[in-house]
Amino acid sequence: MTAIHRHDIDSCAILTLDRPEVRNAMNADIVDALDAQLDAIATSDIRALIITGGGKGFCAGTDLKEMLALGYDGYQQRIARMHSLFGRLRDFPCVSIAAIHGAALGGGTELASACTFRVATPDALFGLPEIRLGVMPCYGGTQTVARLIGESRALDLMLTGRTVDAREALAMGLVNRIADDGQSAVEAALALAGQITGFSAVAQRAIRAATAAAFDHDLATGMAIERQQAAIAFVSADAREGVGAFLDKRPPRFTDR
Repeated sequence: MTAIHRHDIDSCAILTLDRPEVRNAMNADIVDALDAQLDAIATSDIRALIITGGGKGFCAGTDLKEMLALGYDGYQQRIARMHSLFGRLRDFPCVSIAAIHGAALGGGTELASACTFRVATPDALFGLPEIRLGVMPCYGGTQTVARLIGESRALDLMLTGRTVDAREALAMGLVNRIADDGQSAVEAALALAGQITGFSAVAQRAIRAATAAAFDHDLATGMAIERQQAAIAFVSADAREGVGAFLDKRPPRFTDR
């Protein structure tokens, strides 16, 4: 049984978590499958990656039965693996979009927060309820969620264990967009991807790298990284094409070089 299914639409790869009987709780099979899918997509001409959940929800978090069986050393190894995997997703060559319906709790919220963008249907629910089990978010949530919504809001979610709906998630910055009535999360994600994939991937990667530096470094270092990334974009073939197209009053034809 395949834990993740992939199908492509235009230049977008759609990955669907497929453990609906446990609300797509993440286990070793899902982790291995996601890593393998990223391997395949990284060397392809895919321009955007969409991650969604099969069945009634996005992802209910980690598989608790499997987690308990790991023991201390195994648990530490799993955390390190998830940090590596979600870090890879954050730095992935193409933009990633979490398409969320139903519950995205615990590790589900952490998976979504590792993506570049998050779109949700109005029925989506978010939360980091690990405190209710006497544990804490450990797949990067204390870092990524706090960066998205700020320390105070992140602590509110983590120390109360409460869930928030899509509207509140949008208001606090956890979600970028809410799907229109009658529109699925994947349809909303594809619409967002369509606004992004026509631009130069060279410029996109430069923007993402420079913006990440704002959280990883002091201001002076971040500004230096911005200068470096701006230079990389400026000397690209896409920059020459984009400026030339603007001056010629025609649509640009970017080639990601």
